[in-house]
Amino acid sequence: MKRSLIDRIHDRAWREVGKLLSSRHKISAAAKTNQAPVSVSEGMPWASLCSEYAEGTRDSTGFRRHSAVRDVVETVGPVDGRFYAQKIREWGPEWLTNEAVIEIDRWGNPIRWPKWLLGAPNSFSPTTLRYLATALWLKRTGHLGPQSSILEIGVGFGGLAAMNALVSGAVTTLVDLPQVEAAAARMLAENGLAAQCQHSRTLRDSPMDLVISNYAFSELNAATQTRYFDKYIKHAAHGVIISNAGFFAESIQGRCDRELDAWFRAEGLSAKIESANELLGPSDHFYGVTIIHW
Repeated sequence: MKRSLIDRIHDRAWREVGKLLSSRHKISAAAKTNQAPVSVSEGMPWASLCSEYAEGTRDSTGFRRHSAVRDVVETVGPVDGRFYAQKIREWGPEWLTNEAVIEIDRWGNPIRWPKWLLGAPNSFSPTTLRYLATALWLKRTGHLGPQSSILEIGVGFGGLAAMNALVSGAVTTLVDLPQVEAAAARMLAENGLAAQCQHSRTLRDSPMDLVISNYAFSELNAATQTRYFDKYIKHAAHGVIISNAGFFAESIQGRCDRELDAWFRAEGLSAKIESANELLGPSDHFYGVTIIHW
């Protein structure tokens, strides 16, 4: 898929601005291990930054602007941001001016793109727009009802959990590295949403309404995918896996999309795999991202 010249210029401008405005403050080195990583991000500076924030040795000032976060979580560019803003205008335009959404967007002082370039009433981090669009899509497609319970695999800084709490009143069980879970829980608490999440270690046996993973499940090795499937996925009423397995499966020794789809179906899930879903943005199409849902 070829990208237009204007899109390439737009994203190049984003990269150059990012170089100028990103924070690169020193992070404590992660403890080294001889074991193979279970996920793409496990050994990256992102995990160490989450530890510092979760432990209170670092506050949220500039958190989303740090290069460690921009390499792993704060990854959406302005072309995709404009796409998600358009979807939000179709699915729930009032959320673009919602004060709680705006406060979450400001949390961590991300690099925000001008409103006139995004087609939005306010400047936003493009990543915030992806989380908001995803939450609206989950609600409108019936994957989430009011006050639903969610289990999210790979929680980032808690952005999607926050948007699902606002849009659907959902409570999210956070499943990630312990320090990432703790960091996301602290972020949600700082935004008045402490009651809308729980750590994975406190999870009871009751099945979830929805299990979701925004890229993260496809960045796990096969053994960890199996463990998470047996423990979480097969017990949920609905599931949404946004998969970049085509990009990461070989390097992390995880399953490719075809293997994931066949595995889920063999386990009795009515899974559908799509490469042209309305939620997938321009970069998803460029990199061959799919969505698997049931």
